[in-house]
Amino acid sequence: MGFEPKISKLVRSLTSFNGATSITVGMIDLDFHSPPVVCLQIFMVIDEVSPYNGILGRPWTSKIEAITSALHQKIRYPIPGGGIRQINSDQVMARRCTAQGLKKSKQL
Repeated sequence: MGFEPKISKLVRSLTSFNGATSITVGMIDLDFHSPPVVCLQIFMVIDEVSPYNGILGRPWTSKIEAITSALHQKIRYPIPGGGIRQINSDQVMARRCTAQGLKKSKQL
């Protein structure tokens, strides 16, 4: 993606949801856009196949004052000037990404 020069090398151990351990390549600061809100987020980078592009946790949701619903797979957050915006999950795209990642891991 061209971000390699911006990744600060930092090795850490991460434990995934299934209990498997991964080692990070480093960390990177990126602007995360949830229009019209933009906030700087720190991401840990791993070099493994994953069904996730990124995992955003409590610090991010607190920063934009979001309310999450795992049941409805939605995030709602207030926008400056009044109003509420919503981020919806995309199950079809998530399945495609997972299938593509599994194909790549089998090829390796």
